[in-house]
Amino acid sequence: MNESIKFLTQIHEKKFTHLQPEQLNTLLVFMLEQIGHTDSYIRDTLIYSGFCELILNNHLSDSQLILIAKTCCDDEYLYFNINVPQSDAVLTRSFSALAIQLVLYKDQNERFLTEQLAAHIITKSIDYLKFEHDYRGYIDNKGWAHSVAHGSDLLARAVSHPLFSNVATTAEVLTIVEKCLCTDYAYIDKEDERMMPVIDALLEKGLSEADLNIWLEKLSQFQHDEYLKHYRIHWNIKKFMLSLYGHFIRKQQYKGITNWIFNTYIDHPKNEE
Repeated sequence: MNESIKFLTQIHEKKFTHLQPEQLNTLLVFMLEQIGHTDSYIRDTLIYSGFCELILNNHLSDSQLILIAKTCCDDEYLYFNINVPQSDAVLTRSFSALAIQLVLYKDQNERFLTEQLAAHIITKSIDYLKFEHDYRGYIDNKGWAHSVAHGSDLLARAVSHPLFSNVATTAEVLTIVEKCLCTDYAYIDKEDERMMPVIDALLEKGLSEADLNIWLEKLSQFQHDEYLKHYRIHWNIKKFMLSLYGHFIRKQQYKGITNWIFNTYIDHPKNEE
């Protein structure tokens, strides 16, 4: 462990030069085994940053990239104890999602995965947020879990991949986004902003402005019988709408949608308590 930490520290401090193949294999095994470490410095600063450097800057072979993707898509990683509420397992799931999205980004540009394997990874990536129910952003003494933010990063990357249309539709992805918003866990850690690339990717894959507007209007009308759950769900939806408004204003796109959001949530705000 100490040797791997030393190498990861060198990577983080930009003092990384070269590892022998055997050293690199040993390091990858350590990074995968400790991907959900409860120490945020090891998990986030060293291991995730290490994955970014090794994957994005061409230090790994295709077989090593495939190993990372296959391992992180496994039920012991991306779906690890996903039915156990509020456990440290969310750290493994969430940071596995980040590692997978790095590999998908690489494959999107270089296409080293077989079509069968890529489709499998995309499917698992899209399905992840269907089943995740631990929505915590920051965990005291353990750092960022951010499953919805990291899951959204992965979802956007899966939609952007050239093979997305082979395994899913834009409507299915909108249903997943809706599921994440319609929870009584009130988001406070910019999860809504991290969902914006998912919407961008869907629009690039053929989602029309009209269909997006229909979905937004339906989302705004969501009802829940329990007052507190209803209140918090509409908090999440409102934050999402306002993030989308600012996002589209900055891009100078989709004026019809920005006008609708302005009239519904800014000029004449609804669902205020």
